[in-house]
Amino acid sequence: MGLRGASTLGLAAVAAVCAVLAGCSVPGAAEQPRPSETSAAEPAVPDASGGLTFAAVGDSITDADSPDFMAGDLGAASWATYVRDAGFGFAGGWAEWGATTARMLDEVAAYEADVLVVLAGTNDVAFGVPFAETTSNLERIVDTAGITEVVVVSIPPIDADPDGADAFNDRLEAVARDRGWRFVDGSAGLRTGDGTFREGMSSDGLHPSEAGAKVLGEAIAEELGEE
Repeated sequence: MGLRGASTLGLAAVAAVCAVLAGCSVPGAAEQPRPSETSAAEPAVPDASGGLTFAAVGDSITDADSPDFMAGDLGAASWATYVRDAGFGFAGGWAEWGATTARMLDEVAAYEADVLVVLAGTNDVAFGVPFAETTSNLERIVDTAGITEVVVVSIPPIDADPDGADAFNDRLEAVARDRGWRFVDGSAGLRTGDGTFREGMSSDGLHPSEAGAKVLGEAIAEELGEE
């Protein structure tokens, strides 16, 4: 997978990551939800074409510039757009800027879909959430969603803390295998050898650009196609 070994997330790295997060949102807060987002959004209607459907749970990496993610109005910087473009039906889910796995757990619901795709953890890394807590949250998210087939996706690079992202992904892969979930290193195409974003894959060192979202989405679609 090309993921590097675990490393300790230093205080300087935490400060740098939080600065990047804050720089993309409301001053003084990390990745706040955009004003247009509410928990009361109408859920997406599952694709009726007879193809494989997926539900997604995530944070700003998933929501990105979507006008109304939960209603299926996806943006060009959301990887879910490119999974849908590959022929998979979007059946809803939940994603919001700044969401930790704990926040996702608070909002996740039961979904009608063939596969649940979870891309979560960037904010847990940034705020030093213990990995055991992240693991527990992910287990409960999956249980609540009620979808048997689960695909867990690696988080994208964090340029301010590449070792932290790599270490998280190493542990995430092990947890996925232990729980019987499928793991895909969808972020591999975004990553350089030193764990940072490849040129053109991000504009801020944290969120994939449209080009990066396309690479990420196509990798996830390829995994779904192996169903």
